[in-house]
Order: sequence, then structure tokens, then C-alpha cells
Amino acid sequence: MGHAIRRMGPNERLAGLGALVVVASLLLPWYGAPIASDLVKTGFGAFSFATAAMILTVGAAIYLIVEVGDGYRPPRPLTVGTLLIAAGVWTGLLILYQMVDRPNFDFAGINDDYGVRYGTFVALGGAAAMILAGTRRRVHEASGHAAHDDDHLEEVDLGDD
Repeated sequence: MGHAIRRMGPNERLAGLGALVVVASLLLPWYGAPIASDLVKTGFGAFSFATAAMILTVGAAIYLIVEVGDGYRPPRPLTVGTLLIAAGVWTGLLILYQMVDRPNFDFAGINDDYGVRYGTFVALGGAAAMILAGTRRRVHEASGHAAHDDDHLEEVDLGDD
């Protein structure tokens, strides 16, 4: 794995950093109670199917980045840049969904939704970094530089039936 990290380009490192920021943001306050600023819920504290989908997407992106560092190229017509953009956009949409579909705060007759806190914006920043890295990689691939840079990489044959 250390070998794969050393062989990563700057775009893959940026995407990996963005993915790790999304996961780390789950430890930060995502929601705040309407009655006191000290009462918060972290991303893990308000775990839902959307959070699970977000973790799965980010995990797949990290796996792709590590595999690309080891020399893997996805089969055509897929490109690394396109896959990173898709992962970043989907992660961002899941975060936005969680910002809209907040948990309900019910305590001592107060029934209101939690407010959004800074953890969600940190996660959105991580998703934006993934999109930016994928876009930069896509531009690099479209210019033809990636074909020359990746000559030493192997293309995996999935077997044709």
C-alpha cells in the first residue's frame, strides 16, 4: 500500500484527501439541538442509510485510488477521472440529502428539527475536493498526457466469454 501511495499523482492524492475528509467529518458535529448550542449529533450519531451509502461510495473511491497507484487502469470507456467525479457528486448529493432530512429533536415538549452544523460543510468540502481532483484528472486524460504517463501500467483483462 505504501508503494501505491508513492506512485499516486497529485490528483489521486487530492481525491484521497477529500475522501478521508468526508469520513473524518463524521466525527464532527453535523446537527445541533434547537435549544442549546452544546447539544449536537455527529455524523455517526445520526447514522442512516444515506450515511452508509456515503461511506460505501467514499470507500470505493479510496479503493480505486489505491488500485490506480498500484497500476490498475479501468477498462474503456471508463476513466479514473470520470469515476472520481461520479463518486464526488454522489457523495455531495448524499450529504445535501442529509442536510435536508435532519433528525427530529423531541425533548420536554419541544419537537423540532436539529439545525445543521459545521461537520456537514466540512464533508461537502471533501466531496468538492474529490470532484475537483476527478475533473483535473479528466482534463489530464483528455489532453493525451495520461496515455503517455500510464504506459508502465498494466491493463487488467477481465476475460471475455
